[in-house]
Amino acid sequence: MDGKQIGSAITLILLIPTLIALISLSIKTHEDPGNLKNVEEGVNIAVDEAIPWWLGIFQWLAGLGLFGAILIIAFVLFLKWIGEVR
Repeated sequence: MDGKQIGSAITLILLIPTLIALISLSIKTHEDPGNLKNVEEGVNIAVDEAIPWWLGIFQWLAGLGLFGAILIIAFVLFLKWIGEVR
């Protein structure tokens, strides 16, 4: 399995919650189209999707000090390997 296949699998797994949220939002919007809370929920879904999935991992690793810094470097190299960052 090469890096692109691994990256595709990770992306697919991480898109499942977004797809579920979008389905839920579309059902709520269909049932009550005039509710402004649906717009707010849609904006929150878009914001959550705009933030890279690996940012939370960086924040967690940063709290580990020097060991975390080494793991961040390794993780960046992994992200480059799968083609997520350039």
